[in-house]
Amino acid sequence: MLSRVIISLVRISSFVLLIPVLFMGCESSSVLKKVLIIQDELPQIEVLAEFLRERGGMEVVVVDQEDLPSDFSPFSAVIGFIHGDLKIPTEKAIIDYTLRGGRHIVLHHTISSGKAENEFYFDFLGIRLDNPAESSDPVEPGGGYGWRHVPVLTLVNLNPQHYIINHKVNWGEEIPYTPSDFPSAEGLYPSLTLESSEVYLNHKYTDGREKTVLMGLKYFDDRNQVLFMQDRAGWIKRAGKGDIIYLLPGHEPSDYENRNISQMVLNAVNWVRQSDE
Repeated sequence: MLSRVIISLVRISSFVLLIPVLFMGCESSSVLKKVLIIQDELPQIEVLAEFLRERGGMEVVVVDQEDLPSDFSPFSAVIGFIHGDLKIPTEKAIIDYTLRGGRHIVLHHTISSGKAENEFYFDFLGIRLDNPAESSDPVEPGGGYGWRHVPVLTLVNLNPQHYIINHKVNWGEEIPYTPSDFPSAEGLYPSLTLESSEVYLNHKYTDGREKTVLMGLKYFDDRNQVLFMQDRAGWIKRAGKGDIIYLLPGHEPSDYENRNISQMVLNAVNWVRQSDE
């Protein structure tokens, strides 16, 4: 009888001793994440990179297109922040990295008319921009691609349970919004406003329902008195074994000085895809 008690106590003690080891194992698995940012406008990225380092504890490597690493595989995410031309070697390296299981985070003007001439990039994203040569002119909803520097940009939370746009993100007042997935009913959705930013209009999806929508944008164009409500300010798309995540903000350093916006980028790096997503 005594021997059985001793054996039971040994088993219990071994299990109790094992518990800290199990938890330590979980902690040790959270290795330092390494992020690559490919950019051609440094002021905004300096703000974002500092946030990722200080708040996310990440190693952040910032390069331009002339100094790309030969191997993207060590990076947990490759962030694109490219206003001008997307060079062919960059385009191919990003696509190859993502299809093999990487994560490509597309920020702000990385979807813009400067990339419309690329052979593969927009097909890879599932995006089309119509009439980019006329994009500075007023446009109608569903018409040609448009952009404009605006005093206030309003973002709308269309996916209030998703980690990327909600974890440690403080949304503001609820506003009326009608999702652009026609037909949809108007509802009240949490919002965020950014001052002195830029809006992009009529990003057209070419991939049916492959994207998971995160955010919409709401913008009134006083040039032609048109109200835009478009579910295009943030989305996720599966690409091969990897993921593409798009987030609209980033026009000015002040966009990333808003911690809610930088937190979304940090969340996009850290997000773990669930099997049903």
